[in-house]
Amino acid sequence: MADRLLLHIGTQKSGTTYLQRVLARLSGDLRREGVLYPTRLQGRREIYNHEAAAYGLLGTASFPWVPPARAQAQSGAWERLRRKVHEWDGTAIVSGEAFSVIDPGAARRLVESLGVPNTHVVITARDLGRVLPSSWQQHIRNGRSTSFATYLQQQATRRGAGNARELLRRWDDDPDQTFWRAYAIGGLVERWAPLARTVSVVTVPRRGAAPDELWQRFRRALDLGPILPESPPAIDDLAANVGLTEPEVLVLAALNRQVDPDKADGADMRALRSRIVREAFAPRPERGAPVRIPSSWVPRVSAWADDDLSLLRSTSAILVGPETDLLVDPGQAGVAGDLPRADEVAAAGGAALAYLAGLGRTHA
Repeated sequence: MADRLLLHIGTQKSGTTYLQRVLARLSGDLRREGVLYPTRLQGRREIYNHEAAAYGLLGTASFPWVPPARAQAQSGAWERLRRKVHEWDGTAIVSGEAFSVIDPGAARRLVESLGVPNTHVVITARDLGRVLPSSWQQHIRNGRSTSFATYLQQQATRRGAGNARELLRRWDDDPDQTFWRAYAIGGLVERWAPLARTVSVVTVPRRGAAPDELWQRFRRALDLGPILPESPPAIDDLAANVGLTEPEVLVLAALNRQVDPDKADGADMRALRSRIVREAFAPRPERGAPVRIPSSWVPRVSAWADDDLSLLRSTSAILVGPETDLLVDPGQAGVAGDLPRADEVAAAGGAALAYLAGLGRTHA
Protein backbone atom coordinates (compact mmCIF):
# COMPACT_ATOMS: atom_id res chain seq x y z
CA MET A 1 0.00 0.00 0.00
CA ALA A 2 1.11 3.58 -0.66
CA ASP A 3 2.74 5.00 2.45
CA ARG A 4 1.54 8.53 1.68
CA LEU A 5 -1.42 9.86 -0.30
CA LEU A 6 -1.48 13.41 -1.67
CA LEU A 7 -5.13 14.09 -2.46
CA HIS A 8 -5.42 17.15 -4.67
CA ILE A 9 -8.84 18.80 -4.46
CA GLY A 10 -8.52 21.38 -7.17
CA THR A 11 -11.53 23.64 -7.21
CA GLN A 12 -12.66 24.48 -10.71
CA LYS A 13 -11.21 27.64 -12.25
CA SER A 14 -8.13 27.52 -10.02
CA GLY A 15 -5.54 26.39 -12.55
CA THR A 16 -6.34 22.77 -11.76
CA THR A 17 -6.33 21.52 -15.35
CA TYR A 18 -2.90 23.07 -15.91
CA LEU A 19 -1.47 21.46 -12.75
CA GLN A 20 -2.98 18.08 -13.62
CA ARG A 21 -1.54 18.19 -17.12
CA VAL A 22 1.88 19.01 -15.70
CA LEU A 23 1.65 16.04 -13.33
CA ALA A 24 0.52 13.78 -16.18
CA ARG A 25 3.43 14.95 -18.34
CA LEU A 26 5.82 14.21 -15.47
CA SER A 27 4.21 10.89 -14.49
CA GLY A 28 6.94 8.73 -16.00
CA ASP A 29 9.72 10.63 -14.24
CA LEU A 30 7.75 10.63 -10.98
CA ARG A 31 7.23 6.88 -11.12
CA ARG A 32 10.98 6.32 -11.41
CA GLU A 33 11.38 8.40 -8.23
CA GLY A 34 8.78 6.43 -6.28
CA VAL A 35 5.78 8.72 -6.84
CA LEU A 36 2.64 7.40 -8.53
CA TYR A 37 0.38 9.66 -10.60
CA PRO A 38 -1.89 7.19 -12.47
CA THR A 39 -2.62 8.16 -16.07
CA ARG A 40 -4.01 4.89 -17.44
CA LEU A 41 -7.08 3.36 -15.80
CA GLN A 42 -9.09 1.89 -18.68
CA GLY A 43 -7.52 0.39 -21.76
CA ARG A 44 -4.74 2.33 -23.48
CA ARG A 45 -6.31 5.78 -23.19
CA GLU A 46 -4.28 8.10 -21.00
CA ILE A 47 -6.03 10.52 -18.62
CA TYR A 48 -4.69 13.55 -16.79
CA ASN A 49 -6.96 13.52 -13.71
CA HIS A 50 -9.10 11.16 -11.65
CA GLU A 51 -12.44 12.94 -11.52
CA ALA A 52 -14.22 10.65 -13.97
CA ALA A 53 -13.00 7.59 -12.08
CA ALA A 54 -14.63 8.98 -8.93
CA TYR A 55 -17.96 8.98 -10.77
CA GLY A 56 -17.70 5.21 -10.66
CA LEU A 57 -17.39 5.23 -6.87
CA LEU A 58 -19.85 7.95 -5.88
CA GLY A 59 -22.30 8.06 -8.79
CA THR A 60 -24.96 10.64 -9.59
CA ALA A 61 -25.82 11.25 -5.93
CA SER A 62 -22.53 13.15 -5.57
CA PHE A 63 -22.20 14.31 -9.19
CA PRO A 64 -25.76 15.22 -10.34
CA TRP A 65 -24.59 16.24 -13.83
CA VAL A 66 -23.27 12.73 -14.56
CA PRO A 67 -25.76 10.32 -16.21
CA PRO A 68 -26.12 6.99 -14.38
CA ALA A 69 -24.81 5.07 -17.39
CA ARG A 70 -21.58 7.10 -17.41
CA ALA A 71 -21.09 6.63 -13.68
CA GLN A 72 -21.58 2.90 -14.06
CA ALA A 73 -19.10 2.80 -16.93
CA GLN A 74 -16.44 4.33 -14.65
CA SER A 75 -16.77 1.78 -11.85
CA GLY A 76 -13.90 -0.25 -13.30
CA ALA A 77 -11.72 2.86 -13.57
CA TRP A 78 -12.14 3.65 -9.89
CA GLU A 79 -11.42 0.06 -8.90
CA ARG A 80 -8.23 0.11 -10.96
CA LEU A 81 -7.18 3.43 -9.40
CA ARG A 82 -7.84 2.05 -5.92
CA ARG A 83 -5.83 -1.08 -6.74
CA LYS A 84 -2.90 0.91 -8.14
CA VAL A 85 -2.74 2.99 -4.94
CA HIS A 86 -2.99 -0.14 -2.77
CA GLU A 87 -0.21 -1.89 -4.67
CA TRP A 88 2.15 1.09 -4.78
CA ASP A 89 5.08 1.25 -2.39
CA GLY A 90 5.71 4.97 -2.01
CA THR A 91 3.79 8.23 -2.46
CA ALA A 92 0.62 8.37 -4.58
CA ILE A 93 -1.08 11.49 -5.96
CA VAL A 94 -4.80 11.52 -6.79
CA SER A 95 -6.38 14.66 -8.26
CA GLY A 96 -9.90 15.73 -9.19
CA GLU A 97 -11.71 19.05 -9.53
CA ALA A 98 -15.16 17.79 -8.61
CA PHE A 99 -13.93 16.29 -5.33
CA SER A 100 -14.59 19.82 -4.04
CA VAL A 101 -18.37 19.57 -4.46
CA ILE A 102 -19.05 16.31 -2.60
CA ASP A 103 -20.64 16.20 0.85
CA PRO A 104 -18.90 14.94 4.02
CA GLY A 105 -20.24 11.39 3.70
CA ALA A 106 -19.02 11.06 0.13
CA ALA A 107 -15.65 12.57 1.06
CA ARG A 108 -15.22 9.96 3.78
CA ARG A 109 -16.21 7.19 1.42
CA LEU A 110 -13.62 8.34 -1.15
CA VAL A 111 -10.79 8.52 1.39
CA GLU A 112 -11.70 5.19 2.96
CA SER A 113 -11.84 3.53 -0.46
CA LEU A 114 -8.29 4.66 -1.23
CA GLY A 115 -7.37 3.38 2.21
CA VAL A 116 -4.13 5.27 2.94
CA PRO A 117 -3.99 6.38 6.60
CA ASN A 118 -1.26 8.93 5.85
CA THR A 119 -3.45 11.17 3.66
CA HIS A 120 -2.64 14.83 3.01
CA VAL A 121 -5.16 17.07 1.26
CA VAL A 122 -3.99 19.88 -1.04
CA ILE A 123 -6.62 22.41 -2.14
CA THR A 124 -6.04 24.97 -4.89
CA ALA A 125 -8.24 28.02 -4.43
CA ARG A 126 -9.03 31.27 -6.21
CA ASP A 127 -10.82 34.35 -4.89
CA LEU A 128 -14.54 34.86 -5.55
CA GLY A 129 -13.84 38.00 -7.56
CA ARG A 130 -12.27 35.77 -10.20
CA VAL A 131 -14.24 32.58 -9.57
CA LEU A 132 -17.71 34.05 -10.16
CA PRO A 133 -16.92 35.43 -13.65
CA SER A 134 -15.19 32.17 -14.59
CA SER A 135 -18.06 30.10 -13.23
CA TRP A 136 -20.57 32.14 -15.23
CA GLN A 137 -18.46 31.56 -18.34
CA GLN A 138 -18.64 27.83 -17.72
CA HIS A 139 -22.39 28.10 -17.15
CA ILE A 140 -22.73 29.57 -20.65
CA ARG A 141 -20.31 27.07 -22.16
CA ASN A 142 -22.55 24.33 -20.75
CA GLY A 143 -25.51 25.57 -22.78
CA ARG A 144 -27.18 28.21 -20.62
CA SER A 145 -28.02 31.80 -21.55
CA THR A 146 -28.44 33.39 -18.10
CA SER A 147 -27.22 36.98 -17.80
CA PHE A 148 -24.34 37.63 -15.41
CA ALA A 149 -26.54 39.78 -13.16
CA THR A 150 -29.09 36.97 -12.88
CA TYR A 151 -26.37 34.42 -12.25
CA LEU A 152 -24.94 36.51 -9.39
CA GLN A 153 -28.37 36.86 -7.82
CA GLN A 154 -28.90 33.11 -8.06
CA GLN A 155 -25.64 32.48 -6.19
CA ALA A 156 -26.57 35.08 -3.57
CA THR A 157 -29.90 33.32 -2.99
CA ARG A 158 -28.22 29.93 -2.77
CA ARG A 159 -25.64 31.17 -0.29
CA GLY A 160 -28.28 32.58 2.05
CA ALA A 161 -27.90 34.84 5.06
CA GLY A 162 -25.51 34.23 7.93
CA ASN A 163 -21.83 33.52 8.29
CA ALA A 164 -20.06 30.63 6.61
CA ARG A 165 -19.89 28.46 9.72
CA GLU A 166 -23.65 28.78 10.25
CA LEU A 167 -24.32 27.95 6.60
CA LEU A 168 -22.06 24.90 6.38
CA ARG A 169 -24.65 22.34 7.48
CA ARG A 170 -27.23 23.61 4.98
CA TRP A 171 -24.69 23.57 2.14
CA ASP A 172 -23.67 20.02 3.06
CA ASP A 173 -27.26 18.76 3.31
CA ASP A 174 -28.56 20.35 0.09
CA PRO A 175 -27.50 18.53 -3.13
CA ASP A 176 -27.95 21.77 -5.11
CA GLN A 177 -25.30 23.63 -3.10
CA THR A 178 -22.33 22.42 -5.10
CA PHE A 179 -21.08 25.97 -5.79
CA TRP A 180 -20.78 27.02 -2.17
CA ARG A 181 -19.51 23.61 -1.05
CA ALA A 182 -16.60 24.12 -3.41
CA TYR A 183 -15.86 27.83 -3.29
CA ALA A 184 -16.44 28.74 0.36
CA ILE A 185 -12.85 27.76 1.09
CA GLY A 186 -13.07 27.74 4.88
CA GLY A 187 -16.00 25.34 4.67
CA LEU A 188 -14.14 23.16 2.16
CA VAL A 189 -11.25 22.83 4.60
CA GLU A 190 -13.63 22.02 7.47
CA ARG A 191 -15.17 19.22 5.39
CA TRP A 192 -11.87 17.51 4.54
CA ALA A 193 -9.78 18.20 7.65
CA PRO A 194 -11.20 15.28 9.70
CA LEU A 195 -10.07 12.90 6.93
CA ALA A 196 -6.46 14.06 6.55
CA ARG A 197 -3.24 14.46 8.48
CA THR A 198 -2.84 17.94 7.02
CA VAL A 199 -4.76 20.26 4.71
CA SER A 200 -2.85 22.80 2.60
CA VAL A 201 -4.52 25.61 0.68
CA VAL A 202 -2.62 26.87 -2.36
CA THR A 203 -3.79 30.32 -3.39
CA VAL A 204 -3.92 31.17 -7.09
CA PRO A 205 -1.62 34.14 -7.83
CA ARG A 206 -3.09 37.38 -9.09
CA ARG A 207 -2.39 38.81 -12.50
CA GLY A 208 1.17 40.08 -12.76
CA ALA A 209 2.76 37.20 -10.85
CA ALA A 210 5.55 35.16 -12.41
CA PRO A 211 4.22 32.76 -15.09
CA ASP A 212 5.06 29.64 -13.08
CA GLU A 213 4.16 30.99 -9.62
CA LEU A 214 1.14 28.68 -9.27
CA TRP A 215 3.33 25.68 -10.02
CA GLN A 216 5.91 26.85 -7.47
CA ARG A 217 3.27 27.10 -4.75
CA PHE A 218 1.74 23.75 -5.67
CA ARG A 219 5.20 22.18 -5.69
CA ARG A 220 5.83 23.46 -2.15
CA ALA A 221 2.48 22.14 -0.96
CA LEU A 222 3.15 18.64 -2.32
CA ASP A 223 6.42 18.63 -0.39
CA LEU A 224 8.22 16.14 -2.62
CA GLY A 225 11.53 17.99 -2.61
CA PRO A 226 13.70 17.90 -5.75
CA ILE A 227 11.58 15.14 -7.32
CA LEU A 228 9.39 17.88 -8.82
CA PRO A 229 11.27 20.21 -11.18
CA GLU A 230 11.44 23.90 -10.38
CA SER A 231 10.57 24.70 -13.99
CA PRO A 232 7.43 22.87 -15.15
CA PRO A 233 7.21 21.44 -18.66
CA ALA A 234 5.43 23.64 -21.18
CA ILE A 235 1.71 22.92 -21.50
CA ASP A 236 -0.29 24.00 -24.54
CA ASP A 237 -2.83 26.63 -23.44
CA LEU A 238 -5.45 25.02 -25.65
CA ALA A 239 -4.89 21.72 -23.90
CA ALA A 240 -5.89 23.46 -20.67
CA ASN A 241 -8.89 25.74 -20.22
CA VAL A 242 -9.25 28.72 -22.57
CA GLY A 243 -10.78 31.73 -20.82
CA LEU A 244 -13.39 33.83 -22.60
CA THR A 245 -13.86 37.57 -22.79
CA GLU A 246 -17.23 39.14 -22.01
CA PRO A 247 -18.12 39.78 -25.68
CA GLU A 248 -17.40 36.13 -26.46
CA VAL A 249 -19.54 34.89 -23.57
CA LEU A 250 -22.42 37.07 -24.75
CA VAL A 251 -22.14 35.62 -28.26
CA LEU A 252 -22.24 32.05 -26.92
CA ALA A 253 -25.23 32.93 -24.72
CA ALA A 254 -27.05 34.31 -27.78
CA LEU A 255 -26.23 31.12 -29.69
CA ASN A 256 -27.60 29.02 -26.83
CA ARG A 257 -30.86 30.98 -26.85
CA GLN A 258 -31.43 30.00 -30.48
CA VAL A 259 -31.14 26.29 -29.73
CA ASP A 260 -33.80 23.96 -28.38
CA PRO A 261 -33.17 23.93 -24.58
CA ASP A 262 -33.19 20.14 -24.60
CA LYS A 263 -30.34 20.14 -27.12
CA ALA A 264 -28.28 23.11 -25.86
CA ASP A 265 -26.52 20.94 -23.28
CA GLY A 266 -26.21 17.94 -25.59
CA ALA A 267 -22.94 16.44 -26.74
CA ASP A 268 -23.15 17.93 -30.25
CA MET A 269 -23.67 21.49 -29.01
CA ARG A 270 -20.99 21.12 -26.35
CA ALA A 271 -18.53 20.02 -29.02
CA LEU A 272 -19.54 22.88 -31.31
CA ARG A 273 -19.14 25.52 -28.60
CA SER A 274 -15.76 24.06 -27.67
CA ARG A 275 -14.60 24.29 -31.27
CA ILE A 276 -15.84 27.89 -31.58
CA VAL A 277 -13.87 28.81 -28.45
CA ARG A 278 -10.65 27.08 -29.56
CA GLU A 279 -10.72 27.79 -33.28
CA ALA A 280 -12.72 31.01 -33.68
CA PHE A 281 -12.22 32.97 -30.44
CA ALA A 282 -8.83 31.97 -29.01
CA PRO A 283 -6.67 32.87 -32.07
CA ARG A 284 -8.02 36.45 -32.29
CA PRO A 285 -5.44 39.10 -31.36
CA GLU A 286 -8.07 41.51 -29.98
CA ARG A 287 -10.68 39.63 -27.98
CA GLY A 288 -12.24 42.34 -25.82
CA ALA A 289 -12.41 42.87 -22.07
CA PRO A 290 -12.54 40.01 -19.54
CA VAL A 291 -15.64 39.33 -17.49
CA ARG A 292 -15.51 41.29 -14.23
CA ILE A 293 -17.69 41.55 -11.14
CA PRO A 294 -19.97 44.60 -11.62
CA SER A 295 -19.03 47.39 -9.23
CA SER A 296 -22.48 47.26 -7.62
CA TRP A 297 -21.79 43.67 -6.54
CA VAL A 298 -18.27 44.20 -5.20
CA PRO A 299 -19.28 44.97 -1.57
CA ARG A 300 -21.41 41.83 -1.30
CA VAL A 301 -18.90 39.53 -2.97
CA SER A 302 -16.10 41.04 -0.85
CA ALA A 303 -18.12 40.35 2.31
CA TRP A 304 -18.54 36.71 1.27
CA ALA A 305 -14.80 36.37 0.66
CA ASP A 306 -13.97 38.03 4.00
CA ASP A 307 -16.34 35.68 5.81
CA ASP A 308 -14.90 32.59 4.11
CA LEU A 309 -11.35 33.70 4.90
CA SER A 310 -12.30 34.27 8.55
CA LEU A 311 -13.46 30.66 8.80
CA LEU A 312 -10.30 29.47 7.01
CA ARG A 313 -8.14 31.30 9.56
CA SER A 314 -9.85 29.37 12.38
CA THR A 315 -8.78 26.02 10.88
CA SER A 316 -5.39 24.32 11.03
CA ALA A 317 -4.92 24.59 7.26
CA ILE A 318 -1.46 25.43 5.95
CA LEU A 319 -1.67 28.41 3.60
CA VAL A 320 0.73 28.36 0.65
CA GLY A 321 0.68 31.83 -0.88
CA PRO A 322 -0.58 35.11 0.59
CA GLU A 323 -4.10 35.09 2.03
CA THR A 324 -4.77 38.38 0.21
CA ASP A 325 -5.01 36.29 -2.98
CA LEU A 326 -8.32 35.01 -1.57
CA LEU A 327 -9.78 38.50 -1.16
CA VAL A 328 -11.65 40.40 -3.86
CA ASP A 329 -9.54 42.97 -5.66
CA PRO A 330 -11.79 46.01 -6.29
CA GLY A 331 -9.36 47.11 -8.98
CA GLN A 332 -10.45 44.10 -11.07
CA ALA A 333 -14.15 45.00 -10.87
CA GLY A 334 -16.17 46.40 -13.71
CA VAL A 335 -17.39 49.98 -13.87
CA ALA A 336 -21.01 50.70 -12.99
CA GLY A 337 -23.14 50.54 -16.12
CA ASP A 338 -20.17 49.51 -18.24
CA LEU A 339 -21.00 46.96 -20.93
CA PRO A 340 -18.84 45.53 -23.71
CA ARG A 341 -18.64 47.83 -26.70
CA ALA A 342 -20.98 46.97 -29.53
CA ASP A 343 -18.06 46.59 -31.93
CA GLU A 344 -16.38 44.04 -29.59
CA VAL A 345 -19.54 41.93 -29.46
CA ALA A 346 -19.97 42.28 -33.24
CA ALA A 347 -16.35 41.19 -33.82
CA ALA A 348 -16.82 38.12 -31.61
CA GLY A 349 -20.11 37.33 -33.34
CA GLY A 350 -18.49 37.74 -36.74
CA ALA A 351 -15.68 35.37 -35.82
CA ALA A 352 -18.19 32.73 -34.68
CA LEU A 353 -20.33 33.24 -37.79
CA ALA A 354 -17.35 32.95 -40.13
CA TYR A 355 -16.28 29.76 -38.40
CA LEU A 356 -19.77 28.26 -38.65
CA ALA A 357 -19.97 29.24 -42.31
CA GLY A 358 -16.67 27.46 -42.89
CA LEU A 359 -18.07 24.33 -41.26
CA GLY A 360 -21.07 24.55 -43.54
CA ARG A 361 -18.86 24.69 -46.63
CA THR A 362 -16.83 21.75 -45.33
CA HIS A 363 -19.94 19.60 -44.97
CA ALA A 364 -21.69 20.81 -48.12
